[in-house]
Amino acid sequence: MRLSGLFVVIALLAASAGSSAWGHGPQMQLTAEAGKIVTRQVMIDDYTPVTAATSIYVLPVASVSNIWVVQPPGTAGSGPGIAPGVGFVDAASHPFKTGEYTTSIVDGLKKWNGASFVDAGDSQLQLYKTVLGNPLTATTTDSGPFASLTYPLTVTSDEAHTGMGFRFLGDGVSNTSALADGVYLLSLKVSTTGLNDSDPFYFVLPKGVSPQEAGQVTFALAGQQGIGVGAIQAMTAIPEPASLALAALAIGGCMAVRRYARGNNEA
Repeated sequence: MRLSGLFVVIALLAASAGSSAWGHGPQMQLTAEAGKIVTRQVMIDDYTPVTAATSIYVLPVASVSNIWVVQPPGTAGSGPGIAPGVGFVDAASHPFKTGEYTTSIVDGLKKWNGASFVDAGDSQLQLYKTVLGNPLTATTTDSGPFASLTYPLTVTSDEAHTGMGFRFLGDGVSNTSALADGVYLLSLKVSTTGLNDSDPFYFVLPKGVSPQEAGQVTFALAGQQGIGVGAIQAMTAIPEPASLALAALAIGGCMAVRRYARGNNEA
């Protein structure tokens, strides 16, 4: 999907025939494949049977009440949660059953330094949700053991889902502290009894950077992790890989011309 050299993949904003809008907000679809949890696209309100398997999610960062949060399009708060009910048939056949689900942090919060993701310094990111009136949080740390959130979930229909929020602690302590610009990385996985854990999945979180920089970082991460472009969902604008390659060639050509001109002037 092209938009002046940029693409934006907003998962299923246009509902397919027969789907319903329930106003659940952004939810990551989960399915069970060969006894293992598979993460799929983030959907916004309108659920469809099966979306593409997804490992990298490029998600906007926004300030809400002076708190920097991960905010997929379609919500005034934060997210995404998870939706294991999509594709549900009945309680006997569906692989996801009522039970405890866990969203785990699998690495510390990282920030792109121009070549790779490194420790984000003082900044941390906090997962949060409320279960039976009790606020729960899990915060990234610079080294393990890493925290997680465990919560009950009942799957009785395709509406089964749970919400979750993600907020930055710019100074590692306060959620209203300043957050430096850059591209951040959060690594997570989901698990539940009776199925193998999902593979790690990644939230690429650009804050105050250009779409080009966000795109370069996203595709660099994909290359480092051996993740194909088809397993990336961008919910904010980033260039297509081909556009980035052309831009790199153009920049390289300009640099070569400058070097050539400088060499002639010095001759």
